[in-house]
Amino acid sequence: QKQNLFESEISTKFFNSNTRTYKMKFSFHLFQLSALALMSATADNIQDLCTDHIADLEKILPSDTVTDGHPIPEIKVGKDTYSGDEPHFVVHPAGGNHDKIIVYIPGTTDRPSLSSCLIKSMSESLSFPILALSYQYLSSGDKYRNGKCEHLADGDDRAEQISCLKQQHVDAIDGGNYGFTHYKDDAPFWAEVLPENSLTRRLGDLLIHLHSKYPNGHWSNFLQEDMSTPAWENIVFSGHSQGSGHVAYLAQTKNINGAVMISGPQDECIGCPEGTTFWIDELYASSSDTPYTALGQGDEELLSVMKDNWKCMKAANPSINWSMTEPQSTDFGLDTTPEDALKSPLVTDVIPSDTSTCGGKAHCSVAIDDSVPFIEKTDGEKCYLYEVSVWPSILKAGSSTKAPKGSKAHKAAKGQKS
Repeated sequence: QKQNLFESEISTKFFNSNTRTYKMKFSFHLFQLSALALMSATADNIQDLCTDHIADLEKILPSDTVTDGHPIPEIKVGKDTYSGDEPHFVVHPAGGNHDKIIVYIPGTTDRPSLSSCLIKSMSESLSFPILALSYQYLSSGDKYRNGKCEHLADGDDRAEQISCLKQQHVDAIDGGNYGFTHYKDDAPFWAEVLPENSLTRRLGDLLIHLHSKYPNGHWSNFLQEDMSTPAWENIVFSGHSQGSGHVAYLAQTKNINGAVMISGPQDECIGCPEGTTFWIDELYASSSDTPYTALGQGDEELLSVMKDNWKCMKAANPSINWSMTEPQSTDFGLDTTPEDALKSPLVTDVIPSDTSTCGGKAHCSVAIDDSVPFIEKTDGEKCYLYEVSVWPSILKAGSSTKAPKGSKAHKAAKGQKS
């Protein structure tokens, strides 16, 4: 539309006898185009739409949790640079069950403040603490990483491509330089993640900080005996987009307490022959009673990839709670239940908010504040649609059926087995 507008104004030069009128119109539209270009280059999603309404919220900078002095790097995605030291969101509920926590992992270019409405819903739906992480996400989106991994295919030999799909998660979760040492168009696949800035370390440092600040609290329950590594079996992991893929990979490699996947996982072995398997098809380390829930939006570009991945996860692990992998519709999102979320993945077809500043509005609409559909009263008060029943259902179902290690229920079950 911008191009057509530009071309139509140029053509006016040859047919409009009023040169001054043409010059004014041309200058005005050129100004419009310049302004739009500037906006697109500097625009960011609107953050903190619900932050002020999150009860018992504490914000903690990653740099404030560092004990060895290592720097927190900025993250460059394309031409844009993002702060790596955006605050973690920590919700301390009054009382409640403190033998498990839920950790939220944002997607590419995102941070907790951009999903404040989802975090608010977590705080209102769950009785245990919430940690929304600020971490060094991989500096390339899921779709682009899939394409970069495909670049490694050698004819029918897909071994390197398959390895790449795994190593992307290893880099983010444990730290590594796989992406930084593999190239496409003379550029690294994604930036190096040093071990001290990995998701595991970032979470461990935050838990250590909380345990030090609140020594009479419950935070040591979520650290292993070394008091530095997360106690995976007591932690429910949730995530959106890239974060959702990391959640699935954590479920595959660690015995986590639950998995809530929003718009993901989006890993795809592009061009691979039918029957090709990668990490998502392998046996999962999480126990048979680990609950899984998933949510997507019907117009997402990679929804078909997500559906295939959900099927693969169930095929590799028949004990996963879904009785079917074809997603159920949430309709208008008013009466979804945890039972629905346990039965199958869920999909919404509600149109994203027209306030969305996302490039992929459908993809953002299930987790990012300014894209979530809402109902607004005349006084400006908003009800974000998915906080009515959709978010509470996937959160409750994804965290309610497995007893944390060390809990009374876990000890009782262990005694029955022995």
